[in-house]
Amino acid sequence: MEISLPGLIGAFMGSVVGVMDFGIVAGLLRRAWEKKPGDAGLTARRELILKGAFVVNLFVFAGLGWWFGVAMTGLNGAN
Repeated sequence: MEISLPGLIGAFMGSVVGVMDFGIVAGLLRRAWEKKPGDAGLTARRELILKGAFVVNLFVFAGLGWWFGVAMTGLNGAN
């Protein structure tokens, strides 16, 4: 498997978009969760959920960026 420059650039740009997306979603969720009172255990669990969502979000957007970068340059692995 070759690592292509367009794929890396696409993955980087996808990661940037993913981080921005996560910031918006996490802000909305935290604001909604602040309206509902909860104990310390629930707050810790919510933060753990957000950390997991960040990792998944980052991988998904990086993968989509990689795919988009490779697709736009026509590098599909065929010789």
